[in-house]
Amino acid sequence: MTNYLEEYATRITKAKETSMVELSKMLGFTPVRAGRCYTLKEHDSVRIYNDRTWCRWSDKTGGSQIDFLMTFGNCGSIGEAVNRLLDLQGIRLNMVIQREEKVKEQKPFELPPKAENYKRMFAYLMQVRKLSYDTVSFCVRQGILYEEALHHNCVFVGKDKDGVPRHATCRGTNTYRKFVGDVEGNNKNYGVNIIHQASDEVKVFEAAIDMMSYMELTGDYTSNKLVLGMTADNPLEQLLKDWKHIKKISFCLDWDKAGREAVYGKERADGSRRKGLLEKYKEKGYLVRDISKGYTERHLNLEMQKEFKGKDYNELLVYKKLKMLKEFREKNCDELFMYKDGKSQELEQNRVVQEGRRR
Repeated sequence: MTNYLEEYATRITKAKETSMVELSKMLGFTPVRAGRCYTLKEHDSVRIYNDRTWCRWSDKTGGSQIDFLMTFGNCGSIGEAVNRLLDLQGIRLNMVIQREEKVKEQKPFELPPKAENYKRMFAYLMQVRKLSYDTVSFCVRQGILYEEALHHNCVFVGKDKDGVPRHATCRGTNTYRKFVGDVEGNNKNYGVNIIHQASDEVKVFEAAIDMMSYMELTGDYTSNKLVLGMTADNPLEQLLKDWKHIKKISFCLDWDKAGREAVYGKERADGSRRKGLLEKYKEKGYLVRDISKGYTERHLNLEMQKEFKGKDYNELLVYKKLKMLKEFREKNCDELFMYKDGKSQELEQNRVVQEGRRR
């Protein structure tokens, strides 16, 4: 037992010797020097310190190379992350160090296999994220959402103009252990999108669940929508190249510091200024607006505005629904009725899943 623990500790120590900058490159990100540290072009709230630790300031998460792989590299356990880091360094699992120079080939992009049913995904999105059955079903029918078989994660799929999947990101359904990670080999120039040729406007979001929450809050199922998966605009540039009918851009990014700086720009340490998305695309000739500005004021009364501390559309949706439920219960109602009974809802859910599988 002692030898095993010593070997396990040694493996973790060796894994943490991996260069964070090289690791981010391997995962498809673009590290950019920012003073004494690095940031990522695709996630500008991330900072890499001393090439060994990182922090994402937008949500105050961070840690070691192991945590980075579990957050961005779709690793489901510490052991899996350690093995990938050792493999990247060329170290065998028996701890014999192999110093030969070799480059790890990136796996071809392949969507995770779909689960037989999507019960866990529906339960998570409806019970935890407070999305309606209709909104979740709509995204399944669009072919941009499903539950994967192995870990039962939600998988959000980004397709190109020909309907070919190019990007996918996973979000865990386990509420006790948060997990978000891109599928290996994905193309970060694409994002989850919904295209309607009859509309010339695209609404741009940071996260897929925020997009779904906006649809729930507004009833908007007809405009074009795009999920960046970050605050960098690579997917937007690609979408505008592919779909020439789009003339208007409405930004629906988070109302935290990272989201506001992405929309309106940011002063750099050297005194120069980075353009925001509004200015950039206005100069390109698009009609632009920031929908998120003043959004809480439009959806919450003064009392709720003082109480609400959220930063995105899903947090707003959850707050509103819980507030409504509390007020409903306070009226001494004896029962809360579901829209459909459990059996009919399960039958319809199975039909939706089968329809989504064909997309």
